[in-house]
Amino acid sequence: MKVEPKEVSGRIPLEVKHLTFHYPGKSDLYRNLSFEMARGEKFLIVGENGVGKSTLLKLIMNKLKPIKGEIVYGYKASIAYYAQELEILDEDKTILENVDNPNYSDNELRNFLGNFLFSNNDVFKKVKVLSPGEKARVALCKILIQRTNIIILDEPTNHFDPETQKIIGENFKNYTGTLIMVSHNPSFVEQIGVTRMLVLPEGKIIEYKRELLHYYYYLNTELV
Repeated sequence: MKVEPKEVSGRIPLEVKHLTFHYPGKSDLYRNLSFEMARGEKFLIVGENGVGKSTLLKLIMNKLKPIKGEIVYGYKASIAYYAQELEILDEDKTILENVDNPNYSDNELRNFLGNFLFSNNDVFKKVKVLSPGEKARVALCKILIQRTNIIILDEPTNHFDPETQKIIGENFKNYTGTLIMVSHNPSFVEQIGVTRMLVLPEGKIIEYKRELLHYYYYLNTELV
């Protein structure tokens, strides 16, 4: 499955400038955090549980307001967001109704859903009867076919077995827009081709390092 963004963004689709944030009564999660994305980059956010990885995605999505600093979107930037809460799904609608998109025919939508492991009459199931993993697949399909030029993913593989993860990963490996992701899943991260990492709470940007991702994977798994 190869879905190109509808529009190409500017050279820098997203910039975080001097960001400071904390929840009421808590200490700062980040202070004066700055970084920028390059168009087409696949970017990973890592760190121990509780350092504010998902919070940073919510700030980028304007679901939370920074104490200081700003998030700046570049020219023609468009964005789709996968949250662990799967809030983009309507539980009372079918799988097919949830991914409905005026740019595609029903046949095309069913083909896309096939790439996310839904076939035949599966597409007429109500979302409320699906397992967490099935719901995640519906949400990821819906996000990809929006054809935005920025996709933000928060722990997208939490409910996937290795074989499912591999199939879903292929769809995002082919995505040519800019991808920002929180994940500690080494095989998924490597499959889609992450190039740089933001390490929290330090706020350091480094080239992708497999050993560092494995370190956080084992650290966070042990903490659960």
